[in-house]
Amino acid sequence: AGRLTSARGFVPCIMLVLVAATAVEVCAASPVLNSVFPAGGQAGTAVEVTIAGTSLVEVSTLHCSQQDITCRKVEGKKNTFELSIAEGTPVGQYDLYALTRDGLSSPRVFVVGNRNELLEATSNQPDTTPQTVPLDVTVNGRVQKGDIDRFTFAARKGQRLVLECLARRIDSNLRAVLGVFDSAGRRLAVNRGYFGIDPLISFVAP
Repeated sequence: AGRLTSARGFVPCIMLVLVAATAVEVCAASPVLNSVFPAGGQAGTAVEVTIAGTSLVEVSTLHCSQQDITCRKVEGKKNTFELSIAEGTPVGQYDLYALTRDGLSSPRVFVVGNRNELLEATSNQPDTTPQTVPLDVTVNGRVQKGDIDRFTFAARKGQRLVLECLARRIDSNLRAVLGVFDSAGRRLAVNRGYFGIDPLISFVAP
């Protein structure tokens, strides 16, 4: 954006002097919230989240479209906040904004669930032992290019299990592939897309 101003001066009997001066207003880039990790939390708990994005200058707090979610800045940790999710907060997806020096950022999805929430192990790589997790939980993780996250769980014969990956539905660019293998490495099920490109697997344990 620009603004043009001018100043004029007149010297009698000699000449007319016209001086034009310009003043340029530089607009700050709009704050963009690119990621919130973990991307959700269980109702009735507090979760520490770290945000990242562009033009996030002097972030003072986070605002959520769900009034039952409040925020406290974590001192000593850059762009880290504690979100308190009130007991009884409805399960669902809400918009989260960062309040910066230049105003509110673009929104990012934050998910409120009703299951226990875990973080993926930082050492969860193909050459390490898979992370053991219980059933009926939500696991929050991040996948880099070419990354494969592996988890192991116990299931009874005849037990139906539903495994679901939320990616595109929570503003992620991940194109996930979800697979289930038995302890011998035999593939039992695989899915590349159920909710759009987000996979879901429903199967009965053999």
